[in-house]
Amino acid sequence: MTWCIPSGKFLRIRIFLTGLILLTNLVLPTNLDAQWKAGNFDDSDMALDLTEALTFQKYPTYPQYVEMMQRFASRYPEICRLDTFGTSEEGRLLLALKISDHVQEDEDEARFFYTSTIHGDELVGYVLLLRLADTLLTGYGSVSDITALVDSLAIWINPLANPDGSYSSDQGLSLTDARRTNSKGIDLNRDFPDSGSGEGNDTTMRAAETRHMMYFMQQHRFTMSANIHSGTEVVNYPWDHTRVLHADDPWYRFISREYADETMAVDPGYMWGWPDNGITNGAEWYIITGGRQDYVNYYLEGREVTLELSNEKLLESNLLEEHWRINRRSLLNYMVQCTYGIRGRVSDEISGDPVRAQITLPDHDSSYSVVHSSATHGDFYRLIKEGIYDLVVSANGYLADTTPGVEVTDYRATWLDIRLARDPGTGIHADHDTPAFQLYPNPAREQIYISTSPAGGSGKETGHITIKVYGIDGQLKLQKDLYNSGSPVPLTITPLKSGFYVMKITRGALTRVLPFIKE
Repeated sequence: MTWCIPSGKFLRIRIFLTGLILLTNLVLPTNLDAQWKAGNFDDSDMALDLTEALTFQKYPTYPQYVEMMQRFASRYPEICRLDTFGTSEEGRLLLALKISDHVQEDEDEARFFYTSTIHGDELVGYVLLLRLADTLLTGYGSVSDITALVDSLAIWINPLANPDGSYSSDQGLSLTDARRTNSKGIDLNRDFPDSGSGEGNDTTMRAAETRHMMYFMQQHRFTMSANIHSGTEVVNYPWDHTRVLHADDPWYRFISREYADETMAVDPGYMWGWPDNGITNGAEWYIITGGRQDYVNYYLEGREVTLELSNEKLLESNLLEEHWRINRRSLLNYMVQCTYGIRGRVSDEISGDPVRAQITLPDHDSSYSVVHSSATHGDFYRLIKEGIYDLVVSANGYLADTTPGVEVTDYRATWLDIRLARDPGTGIHADHDTPAFQLYPNPAREQIYISTSPAGGSGKETGHITIKVYGIDGQLKLQKDLYNSGSPVPLTITPLKSGFYVMKITRGALTRVLPFIKE
């Protein structure tokens, strides 16, 4: 068999061999600690001072990195803010830049997050994200597409998620001894809650870097994000923990394909050698648990992929410019995808106040693909592939609203203004004497539990309750009269088909309406 190696500055023989292994259906080694590192990386790849670091042709020292981040915020205070969202195990700062047109405000706009180097020895994304931040800040007001991007999104950038792993020396002056793990030997990209086992969204017993990142992401609930790695060149999309496809698999493939295709248009040898030509489903590559990508998609209603952007982990500094040239347009256009899909606002039809509501696409959504509107603004963002969808909006105390035939077109936004009518059998503002019902687990497979307690959180309500379950067609599917003794009441839902339902719970004169999904 004769093989032709495509041209491209970075296409070393190792890339060819990787492609050959994949194309013959062999499995790549899953021990990433044994993957290749560039052999020529040394202290000459480090910037001598801040001026050289700001050329993005050399790697910054840790003090230079902190100074660069501070400098971005101080020079562009109207559109840039620096947040310290935690510290590492050794006390180094975990930093993120927020870039937006009204940077000090919490606007009703989608939120985007780039992060890199969760593995401390995977360095290319570290400098690429610093340069991306500089590009957004210097281009705002003069470059039309960058200005539109900053005006449309709240963009967050965390160039260095594992500073202890990258800078293992006390002074943080060199990256030559960078390691994959944090200072305690913990692989931070295996340290998140395991979605496959149903583990709770709990920070207990996790590394400091993981805990702080979890708190940060829980606070901001990013609409879309990407986590940058090195070790190969491919766009990795969910899931990583299971071969069951995500409900939005066509959309993930679409945005991944766009990223890879744009890089390959610049350099045909980049991201070459994968069976799907530059993109891969994570579990089809190899299965991991505790990864950040699946944590975001499973627990936080986010949409995240993993970008593997360099075959070399410790990429020599003389190759940084070429990697930026190849990835620049893809990094920008990936963010633009966050401005498309179904988006809108949910409000009370009488008061106009924002309503936190669940946004569901019946006959499409499965576990953990639904999203919610924000309680602050009522805004919501449902990223999805082109098509026609029915959309259901439901909230406690309101009648569910169905918008049939919502048309979605790639590279366009479909805007919906949803105004919910109050359920006449409920009150909107519960006081401390009014029972608050909860359903769990949600989604559920065989049984769902109905828990009731006063809204203030003290004590349990007892008494007879009537349960009525309605389908998306408005038809009654299930009815039960149950007794609540103070413990959560189980309801068997095995007779129901998989899909979206609304449960109407009545106790005396009180009625609550809650949505749930049957898996």
